[in-house]
Amino acid sequence: VQVTFNSQHSNPHPVQVTFNSQHSNPHPVQVTFNSQHSSTSTCAHNSPTITGAASSLVSLVITLDSNNQQATVTVSGPSDVWFGVGFNATAMADTPWTIVMEADGNVSEHKLGNQAPGTVLGSSVVVVSNIVSGSLRTVVMTRPFKGKTSQYYTFNPTSGTIPFINAVGSGPKYAYHKSKLPSSISLLPVGTDAAGACICPEQPKKFGQASGSLVYHPVANQSQDTGSGAVGFGAGKCKDWPSTNLMQQQNPTCDIRHYKGGQWACHHMWSLLDADQPIPWSDQPLVFHHKYRFWVQPFQPSYHTPLVLGETVGSALLIGSPWEYDVPECDHGVPGCSLVKGTWIHTVVGSTMGQHNFSALNFHCHAPTCLSMEVYRCDRSVSVGDCNSSVGELICREEPVYGGTQAPAINATRFDEPGYIAIPDCFWGPAEFGLEAPPDLTGWPLHMVKTANATWGHYGEMAGGQPWVFG
Repeated sequence: VQVTFNSQHSNPHPVQVTFNSQHSNPHPVQVTFNSQHSSTSTCAHNSPTITGAASSLVSLVITLDSNNQQATVTVSGPSDVWFGVGFNATAMADTPWTIVMEADGNVSEHKLGNQAPGTVLGSSVVVVSNIVSGSLRTVVMTRPFKGKTSQYYTFNPTSGTIPFINAVGSGPKYAYHKSKLPSSISLLPVGTDAAGACICPEQPKKFGQASGSLVYHPVANQSQDTGSGAVGFGAGKCKDWPSTNLMQQQNPTCDIRHYKGGQWACHHMWSLLDADQPIPWSDQPLVFHHKYRFWVQPFQPSYHTPLVLGETVGSALLIGSPWEYDVPECDHGVPGCSLVKGTWIHTVVGSTMGQHNFSALNFHCHAPTCLSMEVYRCDRSVSVGDCNSSVGELICREEPVYGGTQAPAINATRFDEPGYIAIPDCFWGPAEFGLEAPPDLTGWPLHMVKTANATWGHYGEMAGGQPWVFG
């Protein structure tokens, strides 16, 4: 690739920085910055052909011919196993139109499911060539821009970038993937007589609306660093108010451009160290012990009532983000922070409409950062957005307590054990056991409050209520 930069003040080119590519080898790319603020030209105007290439687990080349309304797709991958590409997607959850190439040369099209192989579609591509050279299979296909139905992807020549997912299998036939990655391909105009593709054709997206991927890059000179792969990071990870005030606080976990770390970045063999830090103890596997205790009694259908885990039926009490958020290192002026008796406390809140009849509620948070979680029930005449701790009735409060400290919540019980932290749950049930009646929260506005010690910052904190409900 040869790149030439120039600047100008003229109308024929868009205001934004533009690329203009030409057919030749090496491949020259012209980059133009137009300082005129009143240009009326659109991006890639009058460009009959745009093309782009990307290299991930497979190599992908797309050429869009607007004169003939035809897309040419070239995919190269290992010849001895299957490989595939799903278009306009960052994860299988996007259920994209996908092309699969198998080791015997068969080419098929699929509508992927969410973490499922999906359904086989009728053929819409014409295979122009299918060649194996050494260990590499290259398949060239053409098809019309417009998909046959809504289950197929429709190519748009005005789209500067197409996100895609790609995967490689461990066997010759389409099955569970060995490796998978999200990626994207940028399309540039071909020729010098048309405006180029805009680098910045729009204003930056609002906080919380950006999307992308976290891609793991192993350190080349560290043989112990064997991590690989990527994970998609979509827009809208944190919901708007009243579900949570994380967006109002501009919590870094809500936007990939501000993300600092947490559970989204925790994956098998990913070393979360700086590149100049060696991976320690690579020859000494860490050994840790879990300690579990279970108290059980035989199930008696005439006495016991089966329960359902609330998060499987839509009654989990999440404060906005899907299970994680950042606790910032607090100081004066940091959103959500307050100084209470010399300790910095960070607070997040959120509201939702209740569902189901609760029997138990366990708050999922990380001790000792977690200080407390509370749920308030407001009158049905109060809107979800107006439900708060001042107008609501407290129905559950949980606080982590240290064993061996004579804490009243667990003192002299089997959970009062030095070196361990207990988080007593909220329980409802028969009065004969000293319990309050189970609350039916269906249709009642609920307000959640979570506090955490914010003397130091903490990534990947959780603020989720996990209820057991009557089915």
